[in-house]
Amino acid sequence: MNFHNRAIVHLKNLHHNFEKISEFVGGGVKIIPVIKADAYGHGIYRIAKELSVYKNIAYLGIAHIKEGVILRKKGIKSPILAMSCVDSFDLDLMVQYDITPVVHNVYLFERVVEYAKKIGKRIKVHLKFDTGMARLGIRLEEVEKAIELSKNFKDQVYVEGIMSHFSDSESDLEYTKKQLERFRKIEKAFLDSGIDLKLKHIANSGAILSLKESHLNCVRPGLLMYGYAPGKALKNIIDLKPVLEIQSQLINIHRLKKGEGISYGRTFIAQSDMVVGVVAFGYADGLFRSLSNRFDCLINAKRARSIGTICMDMFMCDLTGIDAKVSDRVVIIGGYGDETVTAEELADRSGTITYEILTNIGKSIRVKRVYR
Repeated sequence: MNFHNRAIVHLKNLHHNFEKISEFVGGGVKIIPVIKADAYGHGIYRIAKELSVYKNIAYLGIAHIKEGVILRKKGIKSPILAMSCVDSFDLDLMVQYDITPVVHNVYLFERVVEYAKKIGKRIKVHLKFDTGMARLGIRLEEVEKAIELSKNFKDQVYVEGIMSHFSDSESDLEYTKKQLERFRKIEKAFLDSGIDLKLKHIANSGAILSLKESHLNCVRPGLLMYGYAPGKALKNIIDLKPVLEIQSQLINIHRLKKGEGISYGRTFIAQSDMVVGVVAFGYADGLFRSLSNRFDCLINAKRARSIGTICMDMFMCDLTGIDAKVSDRVVIIGGYGDETVTAEELADRSGTITYEILTNIGKSIRVKRVYR
């Protein structure tokens, strides 16, 4: 297949970001790099392979058990932590592929105990507590029950660590501190009960930057590793380099006369005679249709504004004043000359967040992923 479109993953930038995060949190803090959702669109296996060389990694953080199975089948030996969507039906796979489950409610804890008794093997887990996210996690009123289970069934279940998740560490520091305070009380309750916890982790990318005391002895960076701060207020605290670049190419150039419309719905009407370029990248390749008429791409180191409604397989752009020809490279995310378009910029213009841009764009089978 002749791919017009490429998702270029700059591995040097990945290593740069991870090492900067490591320096920032310090040598006494372990790291759980979050590589769920196909490593935020960067390719879960290759990213796992690259990060596995670091000795300060406690686990590779995934969401679904299937992600862990894929990594094991491809030869990844690093510890893997399945952080969400774990239920009792996954336990066979967890044990078979040596994946540590996160237990996020008392019901699941009891099922793990039963399963451990059935197979005659002690199962290592992390317990997740709800400190204010109100999504997954053992509720605060059930902390004593979780401690009781941890003590009474220590021969079946080894509670290696506890965790929680911040809901607004990018902007609401007061609420974030309240969540941390609740988590520290849970930690103290475990220690007072004689349960020694090897790992305590609550800090996501936002909290890594905004709340140093939340680092404890382990952190979970996600977006930071891929080169972006989670919020404009947290930019430039760490020197980050975007890892993902998205390229396409011009497949047609033509002229549009004043008054003519372009693409579905004729959402763009030419105000003067102009030159139009057609780029082989559309919403089937992960480019949000809501970006129609609202984003710039880079062609020959110049910004070209998108015009008209984005189509399934292509979008159009204004080439007036740009020296371009069919087959020229088009940068959708990345740098070209002195110009740069970031995933953050696309997120701002489409009314979403950088996470969604990265996990969506370039995931089509028509986009060839290239590692450099």
